[in-house]
Amino acid sequence: MSTTDTSRALRQLFERYLTAIQEVSGSLPITEHDPVVRSPCELGAPDADGTVTWRPVQRRPRSDLAMVQREAGVMLPDSLRDWFGAWWCLPIEATLFGEPMVLLGITGPEDEVAVAKRWAGHVAARRARGADDTVPVGAFLDGRILTVSCPGGEVRLESPTRSLSFVAASVSDLLGMLVLQTP
Repeated sequence: MSTTDTSRALRQLFERYLTAIQEVSGSLPITEHDPVVRSPCELGAPDADGTVTWRPVQRRPRSDLAMVQREAGVMLPDSLRDWFGAWWCLPIEATLFGEPMVLLGITGPEDEVAVAKRWAGHVAARRARGADDTVPVGAFLDGRILTVSCPGGEVRLESPTRSLSFVAASVSDLLGMLVLQTP
């Protein structure tokens, strides 16, 4: 899939998510505010309960994720640069194949470093097993993870110790398959 397809699929996913949340709650999504690590996605000050509204935000300037690629030792597919390099986004709850999962994101500059380290650990563990390179982009409650192959861009389902199955040919296909969850 092309860069345009991924960008369009992300915009549609975010629009669907925000619309669904607003239809149910009457407001934007909320999250617990972390005073140490502030996300550019957060809007305003936290309320008395320590929660703050948020929405995905385009990164300006956009990142080529060179630091992430160096740290993880992989060449990321264009689709991941279009997702993680173009948007700040908190995790989004969804279902895939009827099972609850969380779609990951990079929440802000500090989180980008943490994502790079997690991806590096994931890649190192796969290489130690002689498996090809993938990076995690989602997680199921039972420990299975959604990954994207590097540099090919195919979406797979894995357990912490092995590849399980093919999910989608591309990130844009995956984004269209997700059913978004609302509070």
